[in-house]
Amino acid sequence: MQVNIILLAAGKGLRFQQSVPNQVGCGSIKQLAQIDGKPLITYSIEKLQPLLEHAGVNILYVTLGANKNVIKSRLPAEVSVIASQHWSQGMGHTLAESVHSIKAHSSHVLIALADQALVTTEHYQALLNASKAQPNKIIATRCDEQLMAPAIFPEKYFPQLLKLQGDKGAGKLLQQHANKFDAITCAEAKFDIDTLADLEQVRQYLQNAQAENNLSETTS
Repeated sequence: MQVNIILLAAGKGLRFQQSVPNQVGCGSIKQLAQIDGKPLITYSIEKLQPLLEHAGVNILYVTLGANKNVIKSRLPAEVSVIASQHWSQGMGHTLAESVHSIKAHSSHVLIALADQALVTTEHYQALLNASKAQPNKIIATRCDEQLMAPAIFPEKYFPQLLKLQGDKGAGKLLQQHANKFDAITCAEAKFDIDTLADLEQVRQYLQNAQAENNLSETTS
């Protein structure tokens, strides 16, 4: 297996901008919103980087579009950037461009979303392990009986990924191939940051989790 990772972070985040009307400049860029003292994009990258230690996992790509130069300046040096030319036409176009960029060097692609901040490294590793065990199957995430990203697609599905357009992302293919995948449950995948309220919910979730960990360490 030659797995490459694509973290999609190309959108303009209009709903986020509209929810923080008093912010200007970087303050209204969703990918740079602060979570646990880090920009969202950095926080998401750090969850994926440990996968690069696995044999066969090659490169972590971040696909950028809106505010590309500002966001790129905040990325770790070891991250490769895919510049989406058609990000404004929707996630489908962005994903198709991204897969086109890496398809010649991949047997599988792991597609992740930057605004799913609570998806853990452990879940990504579980997806990867399942893909290694079943390399011909799509390995998706299940949450509240829905199939979604993050997901791993084998090479034979690349032509279909390349045809995606508009706002239809990987979820469209998951629905079409319901009998050709395995899925791993991840309750945290439902936390998708679209607005400031979503961001605050994620921050509160992390604070509560940290408080529980501290209490557990104290009592033990």
